[in-house]
Amino acid sequence: MLIAAGVSLGLLVVFVLWRRLSEVTALVALGVLGMVVGSGALLLQSDPGPADWVAALGLLAVLTPAHCRFAFGPPGRRAEAPVVAAGGNHA
Repeated sequence: MLIAAGVSLGLLVVFVLWRRLSEVTALVALGVLGMVVGSGALLLQSDPGPADWVAALGLLAVLTPAHCRFAFGPPGRRAEAPVVAAGGNHA
C-alpha cells in the first residue's frame, strides 16, 4: 500500500505539479515520497535491520529528487527568454 501510494503521488508531482511548485517544495516532496516507497519495500522484508532502514531511507531521500531533477529538468516556472529582434542591434 505504501509503495503504490508513494509512486502514485510521485507521478502526480512529476507530471502535473512539476512546473507549478517551487523548486524546494517539489524536491522535498519527492524526497519524502521516495522515503515512503522505501518504507513500503522494507516492510515487505522479513527482518530488516536498523542499517537497512537508515541506508534505504537516506539514499532514497537524496536519489529520488536528484533523479527527477536530472530527468525532467528544474522544477518551478521557467524564466521567459528575452525576445531578440531579427537582425539584432548592430551599431
